[in-house]
Parts: sequence; structure tokens; C-alpha cells
Amino acid sequence: MLIYLNLEPASIYASVHELIRMGYPDAKICREYTSEWAVEITIRLKEQCGQIELEGSIVSEFKKSATSQNCSIESLGNEQGNLRRYLQRFTCRLLSTQLEREFNAYGILTGVRPVKLIHGFLDRGYTQEEIQNKLENEYLMKQDKVRLLLEVAGNNRPYLLDPAAARKMISVYIGIPYCPSRCYYCSFPGAVVKDYEKDINPFLTALFKEMKALGEFIKNNGLLVQSVYIGGGTPTVLSLTDLQRLFDLLHHDYVTTATEEISVEAGRPDTLSLQKLKFLQGTGVSRVCINPQSMNDSTLKRIGRNHDSKGVMQSVEWARVAGIKKLNMDIIVGLPGEGSREVMYTAGKILEICPENITVHTLALKRGSMMAEKEGKADLPNRVQEVEEALQYLSVIFRQQGYIPYYLYRQKYMKASMENVAYARPGSFCLYNIQMMEERQTIIGMGGGAASKFVKAADGSLSTFYNPKNPCSYCNAIERLISGKVDKLKALN
Repeated sequence: MLIYLNLEPASIYASVHELIRMGYPDAKICREYTSEWAVEITIRLKEQCGQIELEGSIVSEFKKSATSQNCSIESLGNEQGNLRRYLQRFTCRLLSTQLEREFNAYGILTGVRPVKLIHGFLDRGYTQEEIQNKLENEYLMKQDKVRLLLEVAGNNRPYLLDPAAARKMISVYIGIPYCPSRCYYCSFPGAVVKDYEKDINPFLTALFKEMKALGEFIKNNGLLVQSVYIGGGTPTVLSLTDLQRLFDLLHHDYVTTATEEISVEAGRPDTLSLQKLKFLQGTGVSRVCINPQSMNDSTLKRIGRNHDSKGVMQSVEWARVAGIKKLNMDIIVGLPGEGSREVMYTAGKILEICPENITVHTLALKRGSMMAEKEGKADLPNRVQEVEEALQYLSVIFRQQGYIPYYLYRQKYMKASMENVAYARPGSFCLYNIQMMEERQTIIGMGGGAASKFVKAADGSLSTFYNPKNPCSYCNAIERLISGKVDKLKALN
């Protein structure tokens, strides 16, 4: 489907295009006139004589919706973003009228981190009732989503650092962009390991160079590392020898008595062994993620996982024998061939394991994934209601077993108007995930695809720095990446 988007002035595109993409998720947006459009959306904004005038229409083959709205500039108040939100509310209501449904339970919010908004209101002294009223009326959010955001913010707020602590306390992410195979739904442009020596050795040479350079700066400037997260890809694809080299560097330059948590993404059971998990525990790893995504063997085969549910159970048993204190397990709702029955089966098997953390993802059909390329042929659950009911079931059953939601984020191209939610038993929250999601702490990302976030404690301002996702591009850019991050850290201090 082609949408012709006619905006006046053109600058309002930044405020409305994500809402339009959510309303028409499979459409291509064109801003230059074409006679081949299936839907024409027109939005005009004028400011004159102290008034804001909005006009909008949506025209398709079968239906036309049109509306207009005026208000005084004075009535919008002086709060930053008020005009943008006024325009977004207008656009959201216009889309809902044309589509004859509420297409986004989060109202005008389209970003990844909605809980950050709650923390911002709490910082300014808003009460929970005031926040709820503001989100429902100004942001058009549904009550159940408002309650969820307030709950998550209340659960993770005690773990946010105050500005004084944030000056010296950072976290570290290390990205290993390799997997034993590529999952059907994955769009990450990392590498499948084919020749270990040829593929991984050059990458590790660059990674260790980056770790040594930044570790030296961190030590010399009195910075302390609160948490370490080793992600990917699948970091446990590394050999024991290479894991040893990695952890030797970590302990030499990063890990101190101030380090409260070390997490490892051991997401693929086919990369694990009892020996490897015992090694991780012995190096201070307190949390591993063993991620089945589903406990239905037919689904695992369909999505390209090189393991079955028995392999998941075996890996969990090894993790417990090894003495790993915290175990996380990821599941995905909306996988091809799965409905409510399959999700309920997965939930039951996960609860038998009793992991300390369970992260529930809603399938995001990302461009670049094999699933997206074959979407027309794939057996995907297209009924939004089925996905929503499955997520609601998981929320209820996990809470009944003592798990509470402690961090949340959203993604583009998700099935339904939903979110990813991490549940944990009290006292078992992942510190890194909280700090990364709420963006109150500087995080140094190293390795393939790693994102660094530099937070100025004085005013909370944030800047980011991204490493290339492709391993070859990362290796070729390593000198620039190191100098860029050192400069960012110097600017903070």
C-alpha cells in the first residue's frame, strides 16, 4: 500500500510520521505526489492571529474522513512540546476515525522508553494521580497501559542512581555479534560462525584493544563499574580459552568491589556446557540468560534454533549445578504457528523451571529478517486480539507466581500495540537492564553493535555513540571508536 502524505508545513513530518506508520504498518509513505496512492493523508497547520488552526483528511478508495480544530496559542501554555502533542492528538484521532479503531493503546507515544516519561514526571513532583490524568488526557493513553507504566516505574525507581553517584558509577556492555545460526525472525546483521579462527579471531583482537584502551581511562579517572552485561549475538559461542581472555581483561580493568552484577547472554542452549557454565560462575557471573523463545519443538525448528526443549532443560540444570544465582529466560509471543495454546504450554514449562527473571517479548517483524522477507508466505498469527490475550494471560500467571514487572520497552513493527516486559522475583532485578532502559547512567558499549550512552549527571542530558554492527566494519573502525569514546568521557568530567 502506498500513502501519499501531504503536510503543510513539511516540518510537521517529524511529529506525525511514526503515528501514521503505526496506523498503516504495512504501507510505504511517499511525500512527493503520485497518482498511484491508495491512501492520501493531508494535514495542515497554521498559526495566525494568536490561533492554531488544524485541518486534516484521509482519503481511501472506500472512505474519507475529515476534521478541523482550532485553539489559541495562549491556551497551550508554555510547557515545551505542547504544540507538538496538540498536533499528535489531532493526528491520532483522525487516524482512529478513518481506521474505525484505536490503533495505539499508548496514544501519541511511539518511542521505545515510555517509562522514562513517568520518571520525568516524578522528578518534577507530580503525584501518581496527576500523572495518570496527564497521560490519559494529554497523551491519549489507555488506562491499563498507564497503570503498567506506573507499576514498572515504581518497581525500578529505587535502583536509579542519584546525580552524585551517577558522576562516578558507570556500567559496561560488551557485544559479541556471532551466533551458531540465524533465527528466522532476527534482523541483526551479525555473523553465523562458519570458521571459528577466521571469523572470530580478528574481531576479538579489535575488541580486546578497545577494552584495554577504555579500561585504562576508566581506572585512571576514578570511574567505578556497577554492572557488566555481555551480550550479542551469543557470547557463549566463544571457546573457553577466549572467554578466559575476555574475563581476564574485565577483572583487570573493570571489575572492582563496586561491581554488583555481571550478566552473560547465554541465549542459545546449543552453545552451553556444564564446564562453560562452571567457568562463568567462577569468574563472578551472577546472571545468565538461557532463552528458549518457545518450549514447543516444532516452533524452535521453524524459527531456526539449533536446539529443542530438552536442550533448554539440560542447560538450565547445568546452570543450577554450576551455582549461577540468577537465571533469565526469554519467550516471544506471536511466533509463526503459535497461538494461545502454545504460549500457555511454554509458560507452564518455564514456571516449572522457576527462573528468577522472565522476559516476555512481543514479536517485532523487523525489516531484514528472513521472516519479514517471506511475510506473505509465513504462518503468522495476524489476529491482534490473540496476541493481546496471550500477553494478558502471561501477565496474570507470572504475577500469581510472585513475579513483578520491573522494566519495559517497545519496538517498531511489533505485533499488536504492545510492549516487551521483564518480570522478576523481588530482589532479582537486572541492574544493567534498568540503567540501560531508563538512561540515568553512563554506559560504555564495546564490541559489535554496542551502543554507548553518556549521561551528564548535572543536568541529565544524554548523548549516544554506536559501534558498527558488522564485525568487519567494527574492526576497520576501531581506532576511531576508541578515540571518540575517550573524548565523550572527557567531556563528562
